Amino acid sequence: MKLFRTGGPTIADMMAPEKNNLNALRLAAAFCVVVSHCALLKLGHEEDEPLAGLMTYTLGEHALHAFFYISGLTVAASLERAQSLTDFATARVLRIWPALIAASAILALVAGPLLGALPVADYFRDASWSAYLLGAPSLTTPGKSLAGLFVDNPHLPIANGAPWTLKYEVICYAVLALGMFVWGRRRMRSALWVPALTLLAGLWMMKLPVDARETYLDHVARLWFAFGLGVMTWQAAERIRPSALIMLGLGFDLWLALGTMFERPLAVLFVASLVLAFAAIPAHGVRRFTNRVDLSYGVYIIAWPVTQVLVEQAPRLPLWGVTIATILLSSLLAWASWTFVEKPAMRLRPRIARALEPIASLPARLWRRRGEKFDPSPGHT
Repeated sequence: MKLFRTGGPTIADMMAPEKNNLNALRLAAAFCVVVSHCALLKLGHEEDEPLAGLMTYTLGEHALHAFFYISGLTVAASLERAQSLTDFATARVLRIWPALIAASAILALVAGPLLGALPVADYFRDASWSAYLLGAPSLTTPGKSLAGLFVDNPHLPIANGAPWTLKYEVICYAVLALGMFVWGRRRMRSALWVPALTLLAGLWMMKLPVDARETYLDHVARLWFAFGLGVMTWQAAERIRPSALIMLGLGFDLWLALGTMFERPLAVLFVASLVLAFAAIPAHGVRRFTNRVDLSYGVYIIAWPVTQVLVEQAPRLPLWGVTIATILLSSLLAWASWTFVEKPAMRLRPRIARALEPIASLPARLWRRRGEKFDPSPGHT
């Protein structure tokens, strides 16, 4: 099997989008989150999610680790190619916020008044819809409810709980950008602060009891651990080759470590090895499609409210039916988001970055002094 081939390309050889399956794996991770959230929202309890009770992390949490690992790998490369910090920040803002604001607006201004239990006039007299809209750009809407919406569903009437991770992703971006600004681009490939900070995050994870609820700092440590592993993979990209044997070895170690202090970091390491092993296998048709149409982010931020609507409007629909319908509907809506919001927004990156450059001229000049200027690569980053 090609999955077990040795002596294959290094990570550096396969970093170009047409040479890897990272976008396809992001979409697969988004679908895993959908499966996990469908069980939660249909049945009402976290214990109902796949893998709950068998391991510390559910299927959706493992998928989240894959997201952050891939993000660390690709965003580090994107930051190295960026012409300035302004250019990099513009790219990240345009990747996250336009689609999130559009999805939040549709949820608060269309789904809320049309599908909620309150009359339309009463809905708009309540302050929840405006607070939801204002909270979307600040990444504080996850966990919030809209008046009269989803109130009878088995789970809490949370309008959209999936984007709770976005603030942690922004934190990871900021830490990486700050580190590269301080140490310079030329030193970033060998910067020791990345593995040091990632090791500290792994040790922090190990101190947490297996059955303990995670705090804000626990979330930061876990998600940086996944993201930092991705950055470390980028740092050593010319020396690392995807290996299914390493993946199997880490899987065996994880099985032995279940219920111990080593389970949490080993779970993330196993997911990272899984991503690398499957990123290199030939999947040309899927690779071409997912590189041309990136549905992963749209599915991730849209699927939760779609599931909530299905559970509310079709209460007799079984879990498998809710899951399939959510995947299909969220994929369709994600296509619309990519076509009409995300892709057009990202095309504005050069124009917006040029317009903002004078405002950020001082940090941009310092940036250029710390490393040679890189031309941004074509395509989506």
